[in-house]
Amino acid sequence: MTTATDTDPWRTKYYDSLGRLEEQQLQFRAMETALKRLVGRLCTAALGLAPPLDEQLRKLQAVIRRETTAEELEKLTPALTEAIGALDHPLPPPLTNSSESGLANDERVRSILGALLLELRRDAELVEQADALDQKLSAALTSEQLPDVLATLTDMVGKRIQHIERAKEEIEALLGHMVGKLDEIGQFVAEQHQNQAQSQASSETLNTQLVGEIKAMGETVETAKDLLQIRHQVRSRMDAIDKHLKDFRQREATFAAAISTRNEQMRSRILELEAEAKRLQSQLQDEQRASTLDVLTGIPNRQAYDKRVDDELHRLRRFKQATCLAVWDVDHFKRINDTYGHRAGDRVLRVVADCFASRIRSTDFIARYGGEEFVMILPGTHLEDALRFGEQIRTAIAEIGFHFRGSPVSITISSGVTALSPDDTAGTAFDRADKALYRAKQEGRNRCVTV
Repeated sequence: MTTATDTDPWRTKYYDSLGRLEEQQLQFRAMETALKRLVGRLCTAALGLAPPLDEQLRKLQAVIRRETTAEELEKLTPALTEAIGALDHPLPPPLTNSSESGLANDERVRSILGALLLELRRDAELVEQADALDQKLSAALTSEQLPDVLATLTDMVGKRIQHIERAKEEIEALLGHMVGKLDEIGQFVAEQHQNQAQSQASSETLNTQLVGEIKAMGETVETAKDLLQIRHQVRSRMDAIDKHLKDFRQREATFAAAISTRNEQMRSRILELEAEAKRLQSQLQDEQRASTLDVLTGIPNRQAYDKRVDDELHRLRRFKQATCLAVWDVDHFKRINDTYGHRAGDRVLRVVADCFASRIRSTDFIARYGGEEFVMILPGTHLEDALRFGEQIRTAIAEIGFHFRGSPVSITISSGVTALSPDDTAGTAFDRADKALYRAKQEGRNRCVTV
C-alpha cells in the first residue's frame, strides 16, 4: 500500500525540477534584460541622424524600459523601418583614415552591433542570420547599408524576445502540468488512506457481528428446552455468520478492485512523469552545457574553469598526480583592436581558441578566462613537460597566417606556467601563473615562463 512517505522522493525530485525551471526562467529574464539594454545603447548611438528617426528610436527606448511583448515591438517596426529609409543626410565616411572622430564613432557603433550579435547568437534559430549580418559588419559600413542593418537587427531582436516569451510560456505550462500531477499523487495517497480506514472499519464490523452471533448462540443453547430447538437456533446463527462473511468478502473484493484500478492509473501517471522528468533533465543538461561555453570562441568559459580547477585540486590531493596550470594572453591585443577593429579582434580570439582546442589532449582543459586571456589545465604533466608543450602551442600560434580584409595580422601569445601543489587553492595557483605571465610580457612577449 502506498503511503505519503513513499511519495516523498518523488515530491522532492519534482520540486527540485521546479526549482531548476525557475532558475532557467530567471536566466531568460536576465537575457531579455541584456537584449533590452543593448537595444537601448544601439538607439542611443543612432540618435541625431534625423528627427523622424530620433522620434521612433525614443519610442523604442520607452517601450523596452518597461515590460513589453513581441507584438508591441512588431507594431513599432514599420514606422522605424520607414524612418530609417527616409534618411537623406549621409553619415560621416566610415572606417577611413581621413577623420579620427568618424573612425572612433564607427568603431563604437560596430562594437555595440557586435555585442548585440553575440547575444542574438544564443538563439539557435538566429545564428545563420546573425552570421550573415556579421559578414556585412566586417566590411566598411556605409550610410546606405545602415538602414538595412538596423532594420534587420530590429527584426532579430523582436524574434529573440518572441522566442524567449514562447519558452517562458512553455516552461510555465510544464510547471502547471507537473504541479497537477503532484496533486494527483497527493489525492491518490489520501484515497489510499481512506481505503485503509474503510477496510479496517469493515473488519471491525465483521468482528462485532461474529461476536454478537456467537454470544446469541451461547444464550440460545442455555435457554433452549430441547435438542431440536437448539439445532434450529444454531443453524439460524450459522446462516447469519455465513452471510456476514459473504458481505465482508464482497466489500473487500470491491475495495481491492478499486485499489487495483487506482494503482494502475497511478502507475501510468508516474511513468508519464518519469518521461517528462527525463526530457526536462536532458533539456536542463543542454542548457547547463551551453551556460559553461564561451559564446564567442565556443570553448569552455570562466564558470567551467572554476569548477574544473577545483576538481583537479581535489584529485591532486587524493592521488598525488602531477598537474600544471598555464595562463595565456594574446600579445598586443589592444593594438589589434585599435588598428583593425573589434571584428578582427574577435576573429583572432576564435583562431587562437581553435588552435588550443585542436592541440590539447582529451584529458587537458582549456577555457577563455576573460578578454584575451585563456587558462589551461594539464593533468598528469610535470612542469618541464608543460613548458615543452606550451612552447609547441606558442610556436603554432605564431605561425598562423591570419589576414583581415586582405592585410596580414601578426598573432603571438605569452604564457605563465606553474605546477599545482596540494596546498594550493584555485586563487593561489592562478596568481602564481599570472605572475609568470607578467614576467613573460616584461621579457619581450611571445614566450613561456615557468614559476
